[in-house]
Amino acid sequence: MNFCINEFSNSKIREFLQMNLNTNSLSDRREEILVRCKNKNLILYSDNGCTRCKLVFSDSSVKYKRQGEAVLNSKIFLSLLENLKAYKEINFEKLENSLLRVSSKKFECNLIPLVSKLPEEDEFSLQDYEKITLPFDILLAVNTKFKDFYKSFSSTAFQKKSILRSINLRKASASEELQVLLTDSYRILLARFSPESSKSMFELSLQPEILNSIVTLFREQFETKEIDLYVGNEHLVVSTEYLIFKTKLQTGSYPNLIELFDFEESINFSINKNLLISAIERNLLLSPQNTLFTTYKIVENNLILEFRDSAKGSVREELEISKARGGDTQFALNSSLLRQLLKNIGDQEIIFSLTESFKPILLFGREEGKYFKQLILPLKYS
Repeated sequence: MNFCINEFSNSKIREFLQMNLNTNSLSDRREEILVRCKNKNLILYSDNGCTRCKLVFSDSSVKYKRQGEAVLNSKIFLSLLENLKAYKEINFEKLENSLLRVSSKKFECNLIPLVSKLPEEDEFSLQDYEKITLPFDILLAVNTKFKDFYKSFSSTAFQKKSILRSINLRKASASEELQVLLTDSYRILLARFSPESSKSMFELSLQPEILNSIVTLFREQFETKEIDLYVGNEHLVVSTEYLIFKTKLQTGSYPNLIELFDFEESINFSINKNLLISAIERNLLLSPQNTLFTTYKIVENNLILEFRDSAKGSVREELEISKARGGDTQFALNSSLLRQLLKNIGDQEIIFSLTESFKPILLFGREEGKYFKQLILPLKYS
């Protein structure tokens, strides 16, 4: 096997390898990549038990010299390409002693290929799959808005396998609205869109890492276009001429959390985002581990943050708010979780809407609230 890649193909291969590493945590962690030269094409194939992906180069970005194949460790392969990304050309040659020589200018590295063999390449037949067409910018917006939120998810096995750890996309038959939900059992994110291209009803749940992989792999081709998602047999497939991505969908019944967003508010107030975030950070000074909660009191046109610890002391700060509805009340929140939700909102003016102290609190930006809203569950206080 002998081939040469340029800066463009290097970039695409790195995206492919990063996808493999990002989704390995969802499966058996097979950090293996099949590299094959065949019929004047360079083919990269991965199968980690959760996702299967095939990347094909048949253009001038790869110089094909001799056929052959090797299985490489994706972490080592990615690290190597990252450190050589400034080089215009990188040559790969499988030697007679089975080593894979990677060279560019005066650099040379001899890799020992893995002896394991990946499963046979999937033909990725789309027969019996239902096609769902969505504007790519919807997937991009959801991924951008949700990615910081799901980075904080627990890495426990329960959270990894939980249906509630997935992003749920749902479109009812009688509705023009696409609803997208994500929750960690303490907070819920909701996005609402009205895609003209999607007429049929559907519901699917996929892990955040999968959505991020789709956006990363297909962004260059579909960023200003619509993308076709093929769903069937508990799998999702995205296919183009040179790149095919197949993944398992999350199965199970996703709860109808959308109902929690529909309530008759009794209290509504707004506050500057940066002022509140700064106050929260000062309030957390006595609780670096964020194991306790902060009491939030609304007194006339003021929001009072109070934190007390019998061993460390107390912190109290008063902020001015603009109250649109309701009287005085108080509630308790994990301020660390609230701070992250606030940072996830693009607007400077944040609106809080609630009914009672122990019921979910809705917060959203003045402008962003048309499309994105968030719920946080209050805590009991004494």
